[in-house]
Amino acid sequence: MSNGNLSRRKLLERSIQLPLGGLLLAGATAAQAADAGKVCVDLAHMDSGAKSIRDSLKYVEKAADPKQSCGTCGFFEAKGDGCGNCMIFTGPASATGHCDSWSAKS
Repeated sequence: MSNGNLSRRKLLERSIQLPLGGLLLAGATAAQAADAGKVCVDLAHMDSGAKSIRDSLKYVEKAADPKQSCGTCGFFEAKGDGCGNCMIFTGPASATGHCDSWSAKS
């Protein structure tokens, strides 16, 4: 059929491809949202002393400058899941986080 009309076979193929493509896109979006919403630090279960140290160092989960994130800090020990531990405030931290004690890895 060279007149530009879709054959029944092509119409069936495309009617299957469209929902599958939508499912794949939805799955990828959900995975990105889960990663974006990941929090390494559970402040609800942290004692007030640990919270106070984080507050005094102005710790945030997302560094304003990615070049100065916890993942590039000499005091950060990565665990491999985007989280790790900080030797300064001896507790969990996000590799994408930042605090005032940031120091480049040597």
